[in-house]
Amino acid sequence: MQLDQNRIAIRERSYGEILDLTLHVLRAYAAPLAAAFLVGVVPAMLLNGWLTAGAVDTDAEGEFPAGYLFGMGLLVLWEMPLVTAPITLYLGQSLFAERAPARKVAAGLAASLPQLLFYQVLLRGLLLPWVITWFLPFVTWPYLNEVILLERNPLRRGRRQQMTTGRRMMALHAGASGELFGQWLLAIMVGVLLVASVWLSLWCLAGVLVNEWQWQGMVYTLYYPLALWIVVGFFAVVRFLGYLDLRIRREGWEVELMMRAEGARLERQLV
Repeated sequence: MQLDQNRIAIRERSYGEILDLTLHVLRAYAAPLAAAFLVGVVPAMLLNGWLTAGAVDTDAEGEFPAGYLFGMGLLVLWEMPLVTAPITLYLGQSLFAERAPARKVAAGLAASLPQLLFYQVLLRGLLLPWVITWFLPFVTWPYLNEVILLERNPLRRGRRQQMTTGRRMMALHAGASGELFGQWLLAIMVGVLLVASVWLSLWCLAGVLVNEWQWQGMVYTLYYPLALWIVVGFFAVVRFLGYLDLRIRREGWEVELMMRAEGARLERQLV
């Protein structure tokens, strides 16, 4: 691992630059990111299809299943941290290396799974009925997944008074609530437009290929969830880059990397 030869330039960026950089990252790592995306998305789509089976009348025309669409959106929001975890781990391990082995990504996911289940499944599941989960993880603690997966702090302090995940999460996000809230609002607007665009694109593509232009059946049960997950995958990369940017702005992470790289170089010379 070469700390001073990272694959993404470590510098401060605006949110617009982060969105633009996301497209470059997706192009450069298209195949492995697609594989990491499918590892999480396929089980989630199958589970959601089973949970919502029969919620939409596939034969009824002109009926808009608003309840189903809202429920599917909540399911996607709840499952998003687990589904995007392989993407975050891959990006984190690829930042300073040419490639991240699948075995290493799987090992990192297994090590972080207990905290993911506690913070992102149990707590979010308890908060979800009151929609508090829209504000806590996405506005107050938007980079909770990155802290859990990439920094690997313990859940409890222990005898050595270690930095825990909870304390690290609060320290990282402290004092940045206004900026993070603005980014959240912008992400919501961009995300809604992207979901609508991808959803309509899938419908048009199916119409051209199979000459099926009716707005029913798979338009809701397949195209809509797929559009949601594609946009979620896109914003998983955005979130990772935003996490890097926050650490650079608040902690001078680029300076830390330079010092650590120089220290490692001197150590090799002395040995």
